[in-house]
Amino acid sequence: MTDTPDKDDGVGSEPSAGRASDQAAEPGKPKRRVRRVVLVSLGSVLAVAIAATIGIYAYVNHAVSSVPRVHVSGLAGTGSSGETFLIAGAPYEPTGTPIQGVRPQYTKLFMLLHINPDGHAGGVVSIPGDTMVQVPGVGAEPLWIAFKTGGPSLLVSTVRQLTGIPINHYAEINLSHLTKLIDVVGGVNVTIPAASTSYGHLFSTGVNHLTGITATYYDLDPSISDQVRVLRQENLLRAIMIKIADDHLLTNPVTTIRLLNAITGTLTVDSNMTNSDIESLAMKLRSLGSSAATFVITPTETVNGKLVPNTAVADQLWTAIKKNSIAKFATAFPAAVTPLVVP
Repeated sequence: MTDTPDKDDGVGSEPSAGRASDQAAEPGKPKRRVRRVVLVSLGSVLAVAIAATIGIYAYVNHAVSSVPRVHVSGLAGTGSSGETFLIAGAPYEPTGTPIQGVRPQYTKLFMLLHINPDGHAGGVVSIPGDTMVQVPGVGAEPLWIAFKTGGPSLLVSTVRQLTGIPINHYAEINLSHLTKLIDVVGGVNVTIPAASTSYGHLFSTGVNHLTGITATYYDLDPSISDQVRVLRQENLLRAIMIKIADDHLLTNPVTTIRLLNAITGTLTVDSNMTNSDIESLAMKLRSLGSSAATFVITPTETVNGKLVPNTAVADQLWTAIKKNSIAKFATAFPAAVTPLVVP
């Protein structure tokens, strides 16, 4: 009896090989499943991140769109030597809130915000509102009269004539609405040289942490002069700018949205400013912290009982702005630096 061929064995070995192959493939299935889960998860996270970014961008764009615009003539186009913004305080009532039938007071807060071409340095130059200047079509008057008489356009032409500096944009700050903005940034610190009381609130000697409401008492103290009031307003604005920059409040989406909500109720800009321009300005301001921005006051002197520019020094300041060297000017003329301690 002969042995049968090994055909059956060969045929029988194929299923064995198949089973061995299947068994070898089994461990790979969980790995592929894990990879799929990871990819799907990453895709979901990316989709959420993109949606959130688009949502934030849409919200920011909407918020910026709600910033009031005003027509201002005489503005210069943006060049390569930096940007200069003329900032004015909006008219406000003595109590900081509208009162029917009462004519609003005109603030005497006027500042030039200059941002160097690199966007990472610059300065704020205040021009006292009582400074006598040549107002086009009016004559020699305090600067605030230009604002009262002809609004932003006449103010721009007056400051341009005084300084020889092209004004790229105009912004108006409603000082009555700073309360919310100060609360959003978490309050600000100011230094007071002597204890005082305003609207029943006691300000102590030294550093005082101000909330929105106490900042209003600080600003509207009826016992201080217009000159001191402007210095206090400048101190508040400087403290806000430094707080936003140094605490990186514009790098956090949550605080950015809260800030935008507060700013839209405080700010008015010229109609030439696009949404992109405002967003670009915000990004630049977040870099102008205590170490990058220089704050100075236009040098003045009193002649025949009137405040006039000290042209010998003021002309050097205007040149410094044009040459993006406000910090260098401040070093050469320390008396012009805006004081940190205000009465």
